[in-house]
Amino acid sequence: MRITGKFGAYPSPYSMPKGRRTGNGPGWEQYLDVEAQKRKMEALPEGGSLSSVYMQFKEDYRAWKAGQPELVLPDSRGWTEENLAFLKEHYSGDLSAFEAYDALETMRRMGVISQKEENYATGSTMIAIDPSDINQCIIVRDSADPRDLWLGGFHKAPMAGFRDLEDILSWVEEFRTEDHPDTIPWAEAVARGLV
Repeated sequence: MRITGKFGAYPSPYSMPKGRRTGNGPGWEQYLDVEAQKRKMEALPEGGSLSSVYMQFKEDYRAWKAGQPELVLPDSRGWTEENLAFLKEHYSGDLSAFEAYDALETMRRMGVISQKEENYATGSTMIAIDPSDINQCIIVRDSADPRDLWLGGFHKAPMAGFRDLEDILSWVEEFRTEDHPDTIPWAEAVARGLV
């Protein structure tokens, strides 16, 4: 059973985060800056490659997490008063990018959110096209937004708009698993702009 309540408006997955930092890691700006990605690409040795922004973030997060004390999670699972109190105690105030991601990881480990919810929040979802419905047509989208090319869609991940725990809880409250199928027909994938 989920404990419901109004936690405030949740951010649009397309909103651009502000360049805020906390004492516990960077804000989202270094991962959402197209010019910074271009500079990284230019600095590569010949034949070198640049990993995706998401993978850059995950690598930096792992390094940050290695220096953090291990959290002792409550025994309860799911949306319990005990778990919500734990989250509010450990993820209070403004969250850095790493803290927001860490909160999602912790929520999944506690059973507060599912793996699917975490995947959608981080923008790392994979939706299969119904194999019986695939035709041979390939659609190429030409985006005028340079962020799509340089950031690989990372700027569209809902977590890039999470500033505090209330943002995360509001997004989770609004997320409906049934609105996000694992397999969809080709026509729906085209309509959603996924292909």
